[in-house]
Amino acid sequence: MLRGIAKGALLGVFGWIPGGATAYQTLTRDWMGTQATHVDKLARVWPIYENVWSQEADLELEGLRVWVHGGGWTPFPFLANYLLTGDAGIVTNAEGHMLDRYLARAVNGVLECDLPSSSALDRRRPDIERLRWYGSVADAVADIGGELHEGVDAAAVPLESASVDLCHSGGTLEHVAPAELRGFLGEARRVLRPGGVMSHVFDHRDHLHHADPAWPYLAHLRLSPLAYRVLCGNPLLYHNRLLPSEVMSLFESAGFEKVAVRRMTLPDHTYVDSDEEVISAAPGIERPVLAGEFRQASDADLRTAAAHYVYRKRPAG
Repeated sequence: MLRGIAKGALLGVFGWIPGGATAYQTLTRDWMGTQATHVDKLARVWPIYENVWSQEADLELEGLRVWVHGGGWTPFPFLANYLLTGDAGIVTNAEGHMLDRYLARAVNGVLECDLPSSSALDRRRPDIERLRWYGSVADAVADIGGELHEGVDAAAVPLESASVDLCHSGGTLEHVAPAELRGFLGEARRVLRPGGVMSHVFDHRDHLHHADPAWPYLAHLRLSPLAYRVLCGNPLLYHNRLLPSEVMSLFESAGFEKVAVRRMTLPDHTYVDSDEEVISAAPGIERPVLAGEFRQASDADLRTAAAHYVYRKRPAG
């Protein structure tokens, strides 16, 4: 627990100081190179995404136009999407900006991904391989036809209507306030083509759990709204605390129909597809210590560490 307290105190200090969040990100992501391990994580999960897109959502990946929101500080999403689809696609970042130092690491990570073998992927691998020698991410992304937008307002994205087939994010939208999230979902529906697919992974855990596994993974649901604003209402600690059932309601209200919701349970990090499987896992926090607004949460919601929400744009009318 001490590690979680220490990490929370550090993030709180940086988060509440004017300009502190930017300074912290510069220190960790740029100077310390912490996003190298994030590339390793993406290399592990992108094959899972590919399987969900092709199997759960029944998408033909070749030629698919993919928009990744919150792509982060490395060009990994561009490279992976080019390898899978032949189209590097689009990345929009609200806060993150891509750094040249991670280009070679991203190339290595994509080429090491355990993706299904195909003649098309084999033909495109040399295109990715040669990018490691480029001096800048911007030049590498331009070479494969990627489209990058940074400093984007999630509720007003600069993309054409009905221009993409798939909108994806991983560990991004839980940091967006509910009102802004509603705006983003409306924008995503506008940008998606008819039948387009939403693929969004929410990390529902208290993020201090990542620094300290002894920290209950839903500990942030213990705090009252006022206490949460005081302790975590800064850019480095904010989490919208939406329960999975609330996230699903937002997707449906925005005009999407469910394809699949895959919930991750702990401690084995297994993704399951039914509430019956979820409730056999240990809860992230005991119900008696929950803040009042969360007391009526379902057993499934209190056992969901993360979830992959896959929805399809409903036809107009």
